[in-house]
Amino acid sequence: MRSPLWFVVAGLIALAGFAGALFYLMPRLSAADSAMIRVVVPGNVPLTLDRPGRYTIYHEKKSMVDGRYYASETVNGLRLLLSDETARTPVTLTEPAMASNYTIGNRSGSSIYAFTIDRPGRYRLAADLADGRSEPKAVLAIEQGMLGEMFSLIFGTMAIAFAGLGVAGAIVLMVLWRRSKAVEPRRP
Repeated sequence: MRSPLWFVVAGLIALAGFAGALFYLMPRLSAADSAMIRVVVPGNVPLTLDRPGRYTIYHEKKSMVDGRYYASETVNGLRLLLSDETARTPVTLTEPAMASNYTIGNRSGSSIYAFTIDRPGRYRLAADLADGRSEPKAVLAIEQGMLGEMFSLIFGTMAIAFAGLGVAGAIVLMVLWRRSKAVEPRRP
Protein backbone atom coordinates (compact mmCIF):
# COMPACT_ATOMS: atom_id res chain seq x y z
CA MET A 1 0.00 0.00 0.00
CA ARG A 2 2.96 2.29 -0.63
CA SER A 3 2.33 2.75 -4.35
CA PRO A 4 1.56 6.29 -5.59
CA LEU A 5 -1.47 4.79 -7.38
CA TRP A 6 -3.23 4.83 -4.01
CA PHE A 7 -3.24 8.63 -4.19
CA VAL A 8 -5.11 8.36 -7.50
CA VAL A 9 -7.56 5.90 -5.89
CA ALA A 10 -8.09 8.35 -3.01
CA GLY A 11 -8.73 11.18 -5.49
CA LEU A 12 -11.27 9.04 -7.37
CA ILE A 13 -13.05 8.15 -4.14
CA ALA A 14 -13.23 11.84 -3.18
CA LEU A 15 -14.67 12.68 -6.62
CA ALA A 16 -17.14 9.80 -6.31
CA GLY A 17 -18.29 11.25 -2.97
CA PHE A 18 -18.97 14.62 -4.59
CA ALA A 19 -20.72 12.95 -7.55
CA GLY A 20 -22.85 10.89 -5.13
CA ALA A 21 -23.77 14.05 -3.23
CA LEU A 22 -24.81 15.72 -6.49
CA PHE A 23 -26.90 12.70 -7.56
CA TYR A 24 -28.54 12.71 -4.14
CA LEU A 25 -29.24 16.45 -4.21
CA MET A 26 -30.61 17.17 -7.68
CA PRO A 27 -33.75 14.98 -7.83
CA ARG A 28 -34.70 15.81 -4.26
CA LEU A 29 -34.28 19.54 -4.82
CA SER A 30 -36.64 19.58 -7.78
CA ALA A 31 -39.09 17.35 -5.86
CA ALA A 32 -39.15 19.85 -2.99
CA ASP A 33 -39.83 22.66 -5.46
CA SER A 34 -42.59 20.78 -7.28
CA ALA A 35 -44.34 19.92 -3.97
CA MET A 36 -45.22 23.60 -3.53
CA ILE A 37 -48.67 24.81 -4.59
CA ARG A 38 -48.39 28.03 -6.62
CA VAL A 39 -51.25 30.43 -7.22
CA VAL A 40 -51.47 33.76 -8.99
CA VAL A 41 -53.20 36.52 -7.01
CA PRO A 42 -55.34 38.55 -6.71
CA GLY A 43 -58.10 36.04 -7.24
CA ASN A 44 -60.14 33.26 -5.71
CA VAL A 45 -58.39 29.88 -5.89
CA PRO A 46 -59.39 26.38 -4.71
CA LEU A 47 -56.64 24.45 -2.90
CA THR A 48 -56.39 20.75 -2.14
CA LEU A 49 -54.32 20.27 1.00
CA ASP A 50 -53.39 16.61 1.44
CA ARG A 51 -52.09 16.56 5.00
CA PRO A 52 -53.11 18.12 8.30
CA GLY A 53 -50.59 20.34 10.03
CA ARG A 54 -48.82 23.65 9.65
CA TYR A 55 -48.39 25.31 6.26
CA THR A 56 -46.46 28.39 5.19
CA ILE A 57 -47.43 30.86 2.47
CA TYR A 58 -44.57 32.51 0.59
CA HIS A 59 -44.58 35.50 -1.72
CA GLU A 60 -42.44 34.49 -4.68
CA LYS A 61 -40.74 37.61 -5.98
CA LYS A 62 -39.69 35.75 -9.12
CA SER A 63 -41.69 32.79 -10.32
CA MET A 64 -43.03 30.86 -13.30
CA VAL A 65 -46.64 29.61 -13.34
CA ASP A 66 -48.27 27.91 -16.35
CA GLY A 67 -45.47 29.06 -18.65
CA ARG A 68 -45.74 32.72 -17.58
CA TYR A 69 -43.01 34.57 -15.73
CA TYR A 70 -44.04 36.80 -12.83
CA ALA A 71 -41.89 39.33 -11.00
CA SER A 72 -43.27 41.34 -8.09
CA GLU A 73 -41.07 42.83 -5.42
CA THR A 74 -43.92 43.57 -2.99
CA VAL A 75 -47.52 42.63 -2.33
CA ASN A 76 -48.49 45.81 -0.52
CA GLY A 77 -52.13 45.82 0.50
CA LEU A 78 -52.63 42.09 -0.13
CA ARG A 79 -55.46 40.61 1.95
CA LEU A 80 -55.88 36.86 2.22
CA LEU A 81 -58.78 34.79 3.47
CA LEU A 82 -58.52 31.02 3.67
CA SER A 83 -61.59 28.92 4.35
CA ASP A 84 -62.52 25.25 4.54
CA GLU A 85 -64.88 24.58 1.60
CA THR A 86 -66.65 21.69 3.34
CA ALA A 87 -67.22 23.22 6.77
CA ARG A 88 -67.41 26.78 5.42
CA THR A 89 -65.21 27.96 8.27
CA PRO A 90 -62.32 30.40 8.05
CA VAL A 91 -58.78 29.25 8.74
CA THR A 92 -56.72 31.59 10.91
CA LEU A 93 -53.73 33.09 9.11
CA THR A 94 -50.83 34.13 11.33
CA GLU A 95 -47.32 35.44 10.95
CA PRO A 96 -44.81 32.64 10.37
CA ALA A 97 -43.00 31.54 13.54
CA MET A 98 -39.72 32.10 11.72
CA ALA A 99 -39.02 34.27 8.69
CA SER A 100 -37.63 32.17 5.87
CA ASN A 101 -36.43 32.87 2.35
CA TYR A 102 -35.43 30.56 -0.46
CA THR A 103 -34.08 30.58 -3.97
CA ILE A 104 -34.49 27.49 -6.14
CA GLY A 105 -33.51 27.98 -9.76
CA ASN A 106 -35.10 31.22 -10.93
CA ARG A 107 -37.70 31.22 -8.13
CA SER A 108 -37.21 33.18 -4.93
CA GLY A 109 -39.65 33.63 -2.09
CA SER A 110 -40.19 35.01 1.41
CA SER A 111 -42.59 33.71 4.04
CA ILE A 112 -45.54 36.02 4.70
CA TYR A 113 -48.24 33.90 6.41
CA ALA A 114 -48.69 30.58 8.18
CA PHE A 115 -51.74 28.50 9.05
CA THR A 116 -52.65 25.15 10.56
CA ILE A 117 -55.37 22.78 9.39
CA ASP A 118 -56.77 19.85 11.39
CA ARG A 119 -57.81 17.73 8.44
CA PRO A 120 -56.92 17.42 4.76
CA GLY A 121 -59.43 18.56 2.18
CA ARG A 122 -60.48 21.34 -0.15
CA TYR A 123 -59.91 24.93 0.88
CA ARG A 124 -60.45 28.26 -0.83
CA LEU A 125 -57.91 31.07 -0.85
CA ALA A 126 -59.38 34.48 -1.59
CA ALA A 127 -56.82 37.21 -2.23
CA ASP A 128 -57.41 40.84 -3.11
CA LEU A 129 -55.48 44.08 -3.17
CA ALA A 130 -56.41 47.33 -1.50
CA ASP A 131 -58.94 49.42 -3.46
CA GLY A 132 -60.00 46.32 -5.46
CA ARG A 133 -57.05 46.58 -7.85
CA SER A 134 -56.33 43.58 -10.05
CA GLU A 135 -52.70 44.53 -10.71
CA PRO A 136 -49.92 43.87 -10.02
CA LYS A 137 -50.18 40.10 -10.23
CA ALA A 138 -48.10 38.14 -7.76
CA VAL A 139 -47.37 34.49 -7.07
CA LEU A 140 -47.96 32.85 -3.70
CA ALA A 141 -46.45 29.44 -2.93
CA ILE A 142 -47.98 27.24 -0.25
CA GLU A 143 -45.99 24.43 1.33
CA GLN A 144 -45.81 22.14 4.31
CA GLY A 145 -42.51 21.10 5.84
CA MET A 146 -40.13 22.46 3.20
CA LEU A 147 -37.77 23.93 5.79
CA GLY A 148 -37.30 20.54 7.46
CA GLU A 149 -36.87 18.84 4.10
CA MET A 150 -34.23 21.41 3.12
CA PHE A 151 -32.25 20.84 6.33
CA SER A 152 -32.44 17.09 5.75
CA LEU A 153 -31.37 17.56 2.14
CA ILE A 154 -28.43 19.79 3.07
CA PHE A 155 -27.17 17.49 5.83
CA GLY A 156 -27.63 14.37 3.67
CA THR A 157 -25.68 15.95 0.82
CA MET A 158 -22.90 17.04 3.17
CA ALA A 159 -22.74 13.58 4.78
CA ILE A 160 -22.26 11.89 1.41
CA ALA A 161 -19.59 14.38 0.29
CA PHE A 162 -17.71 14.19 3.62
CA ALA A 163 -17.91 10.39 3.66
CA GLY A 164 -16.10 10.32 0.31
CA LEU A 165 -13.54 12.81 1.60
CA GLY A 166 -13.10 10.84 4.83
CA VAL A 167 -12.42 7.57 3.05
CA ALA A 168 -10.04 9.32 0.63
CA GLY A 169 -8.26 11.03 3.53
CA ALA A 170 -7.92 7.72 5.39
CA ILE A 171 -6.33 6.13 2.32
CA VAL A 172 -3.89 9.02 1.92
CA LEU A 173 -2.93 8.87 5.61
CA MET A 174 -2.48 5.09 5.43
CA VAL A 175 -0.23 5.39 2.36
CA LEU A 176 1.83 8.14 3.99
CA TRP A 177 2.16 6.12 7.20
CA ARG A 178 3.24 2.99 5.31
CA ARG A 179 5.75 4.98 3.27
CA SER A 180 7.23 6.53 6.41
CA LYS A 181 7.59 3.04 7.97
CA ALA A 182 9.43 1.78 4.87
CA VAL A 183 11.99 4.62 5.04
CA GLU A 184 12.83 4.27 8.75
CA PRO A 185 16.37 2.89 9.27
CA ARG A 186 16.68 -0.42 11.01
CA ARG A 187 18.26 -0.38 14.46
CA PRO A 188 20.96 -2.92 15.29
